Amino acid sequence: MPKLFLIPVINVLDVHDAAVREWLSGLDDAALKEHLGYPFKLERFFPESARFALINGNKVHDEILSLFNNIDPQAVFLNISTDFYELENKYNKRLISPHEFWLEYYENISNDISEPARTLYRIYLNEIIYKNIRLIESKERLPLNVLFYGLNMRSRDELIPVYEEVFNLVEEFTLQIARAVNEIMNLREKPKRLWHSSFNATRVGISYEETEKFYDELLIRLKRLLKYKTRDYFVKSLLEHAKIYVESHEKFLDHKIREDEIKFSNITECMKILGSQIELSEIVILCEPVDYTAIFNCLKNNMDPALSGFSMQEISLTGLFEKMKPFIQKNRIMRCNYEIAMDILGREIPKKFTGPGAILVPKISWC
Repeated sequence: MPKLFLIPVINVLDVHDAAVREWLSGLDDAALKEHLGYPFKLERFFPESARFALINGNKVHDEILSLFNNIDPQAVFLNISTDFYELENKYNKRLISPHEFWLEYYENISNDISEPARTLYRIYLNEIIYKNIRLIESKERLPLNVLFYGLNMRSRDELIPVYEEVFNLVEEFTLQIARAVNEIMNLREKPKRLWHSSFNATRVGISYEETEKFYDELLIRLKRLLKYKTRDYFVKSLLEHAKIYVESHEKFLDHKIREDEIKFSNITECMKILGSQIELSEIVILCEPVDYTAIFNCLKNNMDPALSGFSMQEISLTGLFEKMKPFIQKNRIMRCNYEIAMDILGREIPKKFTGPGAILVPKISWC
């Protein structure tokens, strides 16, 4: 029976894509022309926090490759839009190499970048893809098949405003909480490096925050203050902000849960294709960390006949999640702030928002 593995990933190429896009957006024509004259080691011009995100993105990537070496998958599922089925077919028919596969993917999603910035983008991404020769391969071999299960681009585009709204409001709500707490007692910890990219053509927003100690202290102090006489003060100070955030977060969760259902349906259809075409011993599904719990739960408990011929495997992901922490800190804050907001409003979290689809960060990642 084929073994099935689910691995959360931060795609190192998406981090580079986001970083170079942000940098290019701030350049005028004269600066672009100057960099095209010597288009090497461009990352040294990126903001410091973005450079740290790239460094740590490479560490996450190395951890993922070590898992691939142990598993050696013959098929890999990627959260890439099903709209790119032609690219999927090219790889599976061995018409292109892995290097050409990724080059073509990022070429397809960079058509929103105008020249001459796009030329500089191509030069930079080509160098990064060449350096990261192994992306979905083990040491021994390439996967026989790649399968795309992501949302179509139109559906994803409709979700972007919802995601951007909640990402902006969680920052505002955190700021208001910190101000309120700081009026009662001074916070010792401070946020360190923060870098957030917008949802660009890849439809992926990269978040990198070295704020764990700061947020831990903020959370502990606020929860303590909400239990004592100061509760009325905090409820009064944060009530309106809590209402706005809860509305946005629940809207986001509604969309995310529907998105998870579509992705899992696509995964199931891909499983049917694999089951009918080839015999495999090991299969890997790569997913975004925010989707890990929902997809894992579906794979574990789903009774669809298409999944009955696969054996779900559990592997240790503690090391991977430890390296991912700065990239998933935003997701953790979103969920914790939602629980805080509901406490301030004196409301219970609706049952539909307590299930696997509403869990944005697996518990193992902050164990």
